[in-house]
Amino acid sequence: MSVQGCPILLPVDKSHHPNITIIRCIWSMDNNSVTVFLSDTTYEDDPFFSGFMAVCDRLKGEEFFLAVLYHEWFIIERAGVFE
Repeated sequence: MSVQGCPILLPVDKSHHPNITIIRCIWSMDNNSVTVFLSDTTYEDDPFFSGFMAVCDRLKGEEFFLAVLYHEWFIIERAGVFE
């Protein structure tokens, strides 16, 4: 799927893509790695159970990124101290 204009391969079926919302992306300084926080409401729409995070790296000589870590993440409100 495309995340901020970059192709990223996640370990989910393409049928999930319409249910995925990107919440936040954190790019490395060289743009060869990205951490993506997302919501996938395919099976559950409760924010506590629909959050995932993926750490993705660009393969050498390729334009796309591959998720090297994909894990559940509990979506919580961002604390006011970070604003």
